[in-house]
Amino acid sequence: MITVVGTGTGAAPAESLAGAELVVGGRRHLDAAALPADAERVVLGPLAPALDVIERHRDKGSRIVVLASGDPGFFGIVRVLAERFGPAALDVRPGVSSVAAAFARVGV
Repeated sequence: MITVVGTGTGAAPAESLAGAELVVGGRRHLDAAALPADAERVVLGPLAPALDVIERHRDKGSRIVVLASGDPGFFGIVRVLAERFGPAALDVRPGVSSVAAAFARVGV
């Protein structure tokens, strides 16, 4: 199972990272999160190498967490992960999208 966590406007909840053996995300997501000390970290840049690391960990049965901004299904990484690993392999926990946060800030 690959858990995809939308960070919303803050850090990922600690319980979503507990026991993770691989955590993938942008540098700002990884820096803001309380990652397990022994978890492998992959900073997203080019997507293909990160997907290959995810696949290797998935084949070993590792607990994998992918951190993403806001709602990862709203033009986010969920589509790419579902295409590669299948939607049934994903546990998606959306956060507040940047669009929702912007509208909330202006009171709309």
